[in-house]
Amino acid sequence: MINLERRFGPLPLRVWGLVLNFFGNALAIYGAIGVIRDGSRLPLLLIGGCITLLCIVILSKPSAASR
Repeated sequence: MINLERRFGPLPLRVWGLVLNFFGNALAIYGAIGVIRDGSRLPLLLIGGCITLLCIVILSKPSAASR
C-alpha cells in the first residue's frame, strides 16, 4: 500500500494528493461549465471527475497518527 506520510520533496504525499484533488476539482468544474454552456468540454469534465474520484479513494486511508 502507499505510505501517504512519506515525504516527497518539502511535503508529505498526502498533501500532494490534496493538491492533485484541487486540480481535478477545478478541471471538472471548468468542464461542467463548458458542457452546460454549449455542450463542449465533456472530456475535461470526465478527466477531472476521474482524478477527483481517484484522489478520494487513495486519500481516504486514515493516517497512522489517528489510529
